[in-house]
Formats: sequence, C-alpha cells, structure tokens
Amino acid sequence: MKKVIASVLMAGMSLASLAGCSNVNVEGSTTQTSAAAEAAVKNPVTIVKEIGDVSSEQEKAFRQGYLNFAFDLLRRNIEQDGSSANVMVSPASVMIALDMTASGAANDTVTQMMALYGGADDPQGQLSYAAKLLGRLNSSQGVTMHAADSIWVNGDIMPDGLAGDYTDFVSGHFDASAESLKFDNAALGRINGWVKDNTDGMIDSILDGLDPATAMVLINAIAFDGKWEKQYDDSQVTDGSFTAASGDVRTVQMMSGAERIYIENDLATGFAKYYAGNQYAFVVMLPKDVNQNAGDMISAFTGETFDAFMNSASRDYTVVTKLPEFSYDWGRTIVPQLKAMGMEVPFDDSRADFSGMTGSDNGLYIGNVIHKTRIEVGRNGTRAAAATAVVMRKNSIDIMPPEKKEVICDRPFAYAIVDMTDNTPVFVGTVNDITK
Repeated sequence: MKKVIASVLMAGMSLASLAGCSNVNVEGSTTQTSAAAEAAVKNPVTIVKEIGDVSSEQEKAFRQGYLNFAFDLLRRNIEQDGSSANVMVSPASVMIALDMTASGAANDTVTQMMALYGGADDPQGQLSYAAKLLGRLNSSQGVTMHAADSIWVNGDIMPDGLAGDYTDFVSGHFDASAESLKFDNAALGRINGWVKDNTDGMIDSILDGLDPATAMVLINAIAFDGKWEKQYDDSQVTDGSFTAASGDVRTVQMMSGAERIYIENDLATGFAKYYAGNQYAFVVMLPKDVNQNAGDMISAFTGETFDAFMNSASRDYTVVTKLPEFSYDWGRTIVPQLKAMGMEVPFDDSRADFSGMTGSDNGLYIGNVIHKTRIEVGRNGTRAAAATAVVMRKNSIDIMPPEKKEVICDRPFAYAIVDMTDNTPVFVGTVNDITK
C-alpha cells in the first residue's frame, strides 16, 4: 500500500483539487450531526464485501462529503487544542482506517460510520471511493507516497481469527495484511515498528501500550515525500521573523520566492507551490485579518468554502511569497471528535455490530481511535506522515463464564507465602486450630 496526501493542514486533501482529483459518494455535502446520524440508523444495512464502479456524479458527491469531513475533523481538534495551537490531521488516513473497519460492520454501526462523510445511504459506494482514493495515493506521480494498512489480531481473545471473506476484502481492496499474535511487549514493538517503517521513520509509534484485553488493532499509515518543482536556492533562504499567535516574535529560516498561482476568498489569501511531477502542491491560506490566528480562520472553512477558495486560483499575477521552514508533530485520541460528529454506536459495547469481521456476533466494539501526524517543510520540499489506529475491544457477549469452584476454609488447612517469579515458597505453614 503506497502513497499519501500532504499539505499544510491536512496531508494531501487540499491538493486533490489542484490535481483535478475527484473522490467519493455522499448524499448532501455537510457532515451529519448526531440527530441526522440517529435518523440514518433507522435504515439498517449490511455490507456486501465487494467493490463496484463509482459514477462521476457519485464521485463528486463522495468527494464533497470527504472535504466536509476533513474540515469538520480539523475544526473539532482545533477546538480542543485551542485556535493558536499547531494542528494537522490526515482525513485520508482516518477515513481509510475507519472504512476498513466499517467493511466488517453492519446495521446501525456501519450507518453511523458512513454518515461521517454523508455516505449513510450508499455504504458500498463509500467503500469503493475509499479504495479508489487509496489506489490513487499509491500511484502518485513525481513524489514518493506510501499508504499502507494492517490488522493485528489478539490470538488469545480471538483464537478463531477473522472471517475469510472479510480478510479477502480488506486484503484485496485495502491491501491490508492481517496477523494473529499474542498481545505482549513483543507485539507492541512489532506494531509500532510497522508504523515507523510505513511512515518512513517520521512516526516512531502509534500505541504507548498494548492492553492484553484489546481484541484487535486496525492501522492505516501514510507517508509523503515531495521535492519542490522549483527549488529554493541558498540565496532565497535567510533569517527572518515570524510573529506567533501569542505575539512572541521568533527568528526563523524564511524561504522567499515568486509563484504563479494566487488564491483568495473572503477569509484568506494564498498561493500554491507545486511539487515535482505537478500532481501535488503546497497550498497556503493566510488570514486576511492580520490579528486573526490560523485556527480561527480555518475553522470557518467548510468543504464548499475550500472548493471555492481553490477555484479562485489565478495565474494572472506574479506572487511574491515568504514561507518559513517548519516542522511539528501532532497526535491524540479522536474519539470525542468522532462521537460529536455522530459516530456513537460503534463505540458502544452493547450496540456495536462488527459481525462481518468474523461472520457471527462477536462482541467487538471500537475502544479507541488514535491519530498521529508529522510535517516537515524546508527548502528542498515537504515530508509528511500520518497514522491512524482503530483499537477494537471485545465485550463478554460470547465468552462463557468460568466454571465455579469453592474453597471454604472451615476446617484445618495449610498455607504458603510464595515468590511467584519462580514459585519459591518463603513461608509454609498449617492451620489446624485457631485460638485467641
């Protein structure tokens, strides 16, 4: 699975428009609210594990749903971090990881997951769109792009593994590898090592620990490495000043250039700088209000706003630009954001339905969704990476309670105090009588 999306704010989503890329199917263009999602679940569905063709009209609708999801996800994370914080999400990584998970879901669970992108009425189309986007990432031109998926199954909790039709589907259409292993420290190292390898070393780990009670982890990883089509030479990179949202002034390495694509709307001005191959570009959105921070400005963007911004692109000007070199990491659980966007049932251990993963009721539900990103922008180009882990847990719906035994010490008994590292008794005794 190879290839990703990169951009200032959302690892590649913003560049799809410049590249003429289209995307998914979605009825309506706004992310569904909880109320809308609740209404949607009244029409339960079952995923058919196959990928079909998506018409151009469907693709436009799915793309619009994806764009709205992207900006909604970004806005909600900005709200949590604060509008003056550095935040970067990869909506592509999150969508692919969740759709890979949703392909094993049914009924209200799959409906609410698809409602994130407005695709509740056509889950098969949404999966087809996600698979098509994945394929496009892995066939990008002029840049190095990798998008990879993997599934890690806890063999102790799920000894029977996954259903054959589910593994065939995610392997064939999401290029996902699946492996069953014991969830111990060695497994944690392998999972985090896989993430590091598939983000070109930019994200060292996705999980801080691996709970033995976790049933399964589904991961998407994306990495992007693009060289500028028109490189900055050393004379264009000089010391400069950058005023932070706090008002503090930083000394930075400022890259000066002249670009040909000028972009503007009521909220921002900007430019596009292409990477080699001309499939991807770095798009800047600078608040028109000089006193406004980037978080407040971009929070006013929707998918439609972004489309209009990109469609305003003009080549009628020479655009004098200054761009600081920068890098940062971002990451957290995004469960609160997903719940606020209407995805609630998949996290409910009594209502979630992921029976499509095993072919029967299995008690699986989503325990966590962890998202991490990193971006590096310099004189030679841009490196960006994202990883999304969907952590599945299992309730006791199909676990037989252990057989009961009784040990009632109402008669003489023996005892020992034991060092359990090697079962060495430190004290041994008997109780044959109890007196004051």
